[in-house]
Amino acid sequence: MERQFEYGGYTVVACAIPETGGGFAAQVRIGDAFGESSGPIFEVLAGTAPTPEAAVAMAEAAAMRAIDAGEVN
Repeated sequence: MERQFEYGGYTVVACAIPETGGGFAAQVRIGDAFGESSGPIFEVLAGTAPTPEAAVAMAEAAAMRAIDAGEVN
């Protein structure tokens, strides 16, 4: 499961990746919304959750925090 959106001038892809032991990893990929650089400029695993919906929500929140904190360059 994944969700794509724009936030603060960046494109965000929040994904839920199934883990082998159960649960889902929350993955965040952030890129430039204006297409100035190729590929993601920031990528991180934001934790694990029991459902794909929860993992996507966790990834979305992590992306917004990273952008607001200036961690994405």
